[in-house]
Amino acid sequence: MRIKQTIIVGILAALLCAAAALSQDKGKASQEKVIVTLSNNKFEPKTVTIKAGSEVTWENKEGTHTVTADDSSWNSPTLSAGQTYSHKFDKPGKYPYYCVFHGGKGGHNMSGMVNVTR
Repeated sequence: MRIKQTIIVGILAALLCAAAALSQDKGKASQEKVIVTLSNNKFEPKTVTIKAGSEVTWENKEGTHTVTADDSSWNSPTLSAGQTYSHKFDKPGKYPYYCVFHGGKGGHNMSGMVNVTR
């Protein structure tokens, strides 16, 4: 009888630990890290969709570029090949951006969009 109780208690403890681990992973899953590549005077992908609280990292593969918000609320330094820039988006909304050397506000030439959902 005592062996059965010990086994049942052990199984319940394992299930509780698994449930706790899953709930921690679920909280982390809402935060994403997305990578956008800068090459050939374009952002790839041009548009990304992430959840609020997530981060986008831009990786420059060639040339000299910037990542500049259309409303100037955030701006990378000038990025040379091999450099990265990251920005965390806390609020839902649409965040257009461009390269000051090869693009322009409003989606002209080298530009992109970050769509942030809840």
